[in-house]
Amino acid sequence: MGLDSKLKRYKTYDNLNDLNKLREEFRKKLNKVPPTMEYMRNLILDAKLLFRIVTDPNFDLGEEAREDFLAALWYFIDSKDSIPDWIPVVGYWDDYRVIRYVKEKHREEIERYFSETKFFIANYF
Repeated sequence: MGLDSKLKRYKTYDNLNDLNKLREEFRKKLNKVPPTMEYMRNLILDAKLLFRIVTDPNFDLGEEAREDFLAALWYFIDSKDSIPDWIPVVGYWDDYRVIRYVKEKHREEIERYFSETKFFIANYF
């Protein structure tokens, strides 16, 4: 199954339109993710970056990027995705791949965000 098809499952009306629920669930998830390995620390930083951009009311994120960012964040939040998060060492590997895929796919939008934002974002949050 390709990464775009994994994202598609998370592109529901509620997931794309309820930023308050996303904010709440995202913060809960971050408290559960152990930053033990380098890819886990990168996953956390990349997820925070996507979250920061998609929730910034002063940035006009393109619609496709917005949908992909939100779907990737919901994928990250879902503990029962392709590889359940409870599996030691590899449980978050799929989350890492999905978040990195979206980050690379929308590199230009992310670069545009950093060029247009007026504030330094420490730790993306």
